[in-house]
Amino acid sequence: MLDRHWANNLHLVLLGIFALAFGLRAWGLGAQPALDDEVGAAFAAANYVEHGLLGQIMWYHPPLRNLVVYASGQALGEYSAWGLRAGSVIMGSITAPLLGYVAWGLFKSRPAAWLAALFLAIDPLHISFSREAFQGSTTPFLMVLGVLFCIYAIRKDNFLLACLSGLAFGLAAASKWHGLFPWALSALAYIAGPWITGQDRGRSVWGRVLYTAAAYVALPVAVYVAVYLPWLRQGHSMAELASLQVWLAKYQYNHEALGYDTAYLSRRAWQWFIWPTAYPDFVFSEGRAYLNVAMGNFLVWALTLPALLIVARDWLRDRAFGLAMALALFLVSYLPLVFTGRGIWVFSAPAVIPFAFLLSAYAVSALLESRLLPLKALAAYLIAVVVLSALMYPMATFRALDYDYLKPVAAIYSPHDGDWPAQGEKERRD
Repeated sequence: MLDRHWANNLHLVLLGIFALAFGLRAWGLGAQPALDDEVGAAFAAANYVEHGLLGQIMWYHPPLRNLVVYASGQALGEYSAWGLRAGSVIMGSITAPLLGYVAWGLFKSRPAAWLAALFLAIDPLHISFSREAFQGSTTPFLMVLGVLFCIYAIRKDNFLLACLSGLAFGLAAASKWHGLFPWALSALAYIAGPWITGQDRGRSVWGRVLYTAAAYVALPVAVYVAVYLPWLRQGHSMAELASLQVWLAKYQYNHEALGYDTAYLSRRAWQWFIWPTAYPDFVFSEGRAYLNVAMGNFLVWALTLPALLIVARDWLRDRAFGLAMALALFLVSYLPLVFTGRGIWVFSAPAVIPFAFLLSAYAVSALLESRLLPLKALAAYLIAVVVLSALMYPMATFRALDYDYLKPVAAIYSPHDGDWPAQGEKERRD
């Protein structure tokens, strides 16, 4: 029997948000044509798992994606839509309620938990990258999972949860190196946990250091190395693996994707929360053109910087652990992208926006609680957010060319007048 007060039931509402997130990411997936890079991802997965070869596409990122695509391909059909994308769809969908639980763990606010989960569930950019066979939803899923385990490891002083956190971060870094930033922050937070939360009972500092080293260094590094086992089995040594990581770090630091018209494709992360930015994909399949325009819901994204100020203000007043953690998660994930010297396109944003939405969800809930934000105004805002996401949904599902009202957007991002070169997806995607 359903709880009569279901609106106060954290788990039931987050379950409903998960169902919404999954529906948006799964709807019409079988009819979405495969990008050249997605076909390349299937070849890369088979070559990596079966032969230990790094190649085809995005070889400069760690190879967890190959394992995910190979597993889903073996289960659901190697070149089928679901075989390519099942891992992305499932992990992208689960990230929404997980983010809600992170908000609950940090703020103990149901409205903040529901808002954070809802913002991510219906964000068109996150939906778009959750429907492709790449790391766009895998990395943030593992990052959010690692943060969730870390928060409860600190709250409950539980070493097993810390190990699960380290395991998640090891996999996140093995998906894309964005996972390194919240990993390092979580390790620092865990080592200082008893003192941050006031649970210090004369604990040994060095004992805490050893626990942290085991959970946040030894375990995640072992997991990261394990993802390279198909490559190591080909006779490569651990010294070669270490040299490969150094070489890849240098390569990625200087790597510039090719073929962008920077007049309409933002290449700087500082712009993301100031005006709408997008990443387009175009494919011609079975005599028909398909255009995908991955763009976030700016009604939500624009809250980020004002929310940052509100959270910072409240932290200065209360010095609460949850507020400090939320601020730090956003800053350590975002600022390295802002200050990097090379171009950063918006398909790197999924590793940042969960933590941006945490700030916004807290700020909105705090204003609501203080009655500075009337409930009717919040309802009107949420209706506007949902409507805008619904209008943008075709853009996120390769149907931007199918609707007249999207023609102005399609006119900007369609390949025309030689703007898009013929090099293919692999030269345009970071």
